[in-house]
Amino acid sequence: MGAMIRGRLAIGGLVVIALLAVAVACGGGDEEGTAVPSPGATGTPAGAPTATPSAVEQQLRGMVLQLRDLPAGFSLAEESFSTNQDVAGSGDDAPSVLVKLTEWGRILGHGVVFSPEASSASGILLVDSTASLYQSDGGAATSFADAVNTARTTDWQASVGEAKDVQVEEVPPLDVADEMLWFRISGTAIIGEPAAEQPFVQDVVLLRVGRGRGSVSIVSENANAAQLVESMIRTQAANMAAGIR
Repeated sequence: MGAMIRGRLAIGGLVVIALLAVAVACGGGDEEGTAVPSPGATGTPAGAPTATPSAVEQQLRGMVLQLRDLPAGFSLAEESFSTNQDVAGSGDDAPSVLVKLTEWGRILGHGVVFSPEASSASGILLVDSTASLYQSDGGAATSFADAVNTARTTDWQASVGEAKDVQVEEVPPLDVADEMLWFRISGTAIIGEPAAEQPFVQDVVLLRVGRGRGSVSIVSENANAAQLVESMIRTQAANMAAGIR
């Protein structure tokens, strides 16, 4: 765990991007420009279920990426569930966010974070996967549209912190979901173990499959991991589709 924490600290601002993308992916919105932490980014929130998993919890657990979906050498670093109250938080806008989530019919969200125990030959540094369930396809679609608006109006370059030569592009979506948005952020930053300045790529993907919403955020050392990244995106979409049925 120690190596994982040092690696994430070395990534610095890149994690901020992951949290913002995952927040909008899970239906939290970002109306005031403040990211709501991802369910997989802060550990189990107070009051989260700890007894026998409910049917919805079991369903959501199967809709995110699984350890078997990742390269060898990865482990589950964090896992948690997020109620609407968790997503709304306690800020001044919490009541309006909670009303919006309720109108959309958001039921519950789930998130996991995976990291390599040591330097990974795959070039992948961090994987954050989330899924949330809504009462209807329409509610999930409305929430997804809100997330897309937030993502497209975000100043991604400013969110990367100390990274240099940052480039942001919107990648054409794959034909794997009802709706999909894919951003790729690249540049150079202090990353790795031992930490050194080197190129990075972060793929941030928002997905909707039926009444399910999800996200995948993958930080890699370079573009050589592109094929593996696409495979994980496809797997997340497939896991969501299987969970919805």
